Amino acid sequence: MMNTTSDGKGKITNILGDWDDVRFFLAVAKTGSFSAAATQLSTKQTTVGRRIQALERRLGAKLFDRHRHGMEVTPAARGVLAQAESMQSNASSIERHLAGLDREMAGVVRVAVTEGLAAQWLVPRLTELRRRHADILVQVIVGDQILDLATRQTDLAIRFFRPTSSQLVAARVGQFRMSVFAAPAYIEQFGMPRQLDDLHEHHIVDHTTLHNLPAMKPWSEVVERSTRVALRTNSSHSAMEAVKASWGLSIFPSYTSKMANIVETPIDLNISRDIWLVSHEETNKGARIRAVIDYIRDQFRQDEREWFSLLHPSNDTEAA
Repeated sequence: MMNTTSDGKGKITNILGDWDDVRFFLAVAKTGSFSAAATQLSTKQTTVGRRIQALERRLGAKLFDRHRHGMEVTPAARGVLAQAESMQSNASSIERHLAGLDREMAGVVRVAVTEGLAAQWLVPRLTELRRRHADILVQVIVGDQILDLATRQTDLAIRFFRPTSSQLVAARVGQFRMSVFAAPAYIEQFGMPRQLDDLHEHHIVDHTTLHNLPAMKPWSEVVERSTRVALRTNSSHSAMEAVKASWGLSIFPSYTSKMANIVETPIDLNISRDIWLVSHEETNKGARIRAVIDYIRDQFRQDEREWFSLLHPSNDTEAA
């Protein structure tokens, strides 16, 4: 429950504020910074700062200490953190329940997806959905961060791993290999690498976020041994532009050959991934969310053979 006090006339005043104040407090507590909290809440960093300062004035207590690695909840604020998290859980449960009952074919549906797949595949294929359901606004949230479907940071996610939560419903909609790519001009100048050992003689564009994934170990080892790393970046788009500009070779999903004028080399890294369309069991029955799920799944089905399949794909798929 929120902290309350009497105003001296018997009337109870809510010190903590409304649920929106709690959302700002929790976002900063969980992300560790005003800027990250602003991104999560789709607002400005200055707005987050103002809301936290106003909440601190009402409570008469400092909520966060600033450290080199970010913002930390103060000892005084830890007592209300668990209660705030409980409020968020209850509010999210109510919101999910209402979303699941929603019969309106209008409103926002949030879809979380990686950068390249969003720009080069998903968005161009949303035209027909917009024609069919002009009142549904699809908000495409791009990035590698894992957004929470339980708190409705997103309504639908396209992920490269199967979720473990029993409340999340997943359908495997495709598969792909991770392959080494180069620009035609680069190959003309430096030749086509054909074996893994050939990469020691080539320039490398390092997409650093890939090293966080255990499945990418074969590529991580290539980068670690290389003495010719031309660029390091945490952006798949920047890595792609560097490869197009002939800075060097890099690793991308095999379907990249459908999106950009770069060449897939014959090197087999033995890295394959599944593509999962993920939703929450309490919200995916809402009319507009269901419409977007079915539409995107149908787009994957149409492109599966040409874009999203391996030589010997498995048929193990759950219904979303």
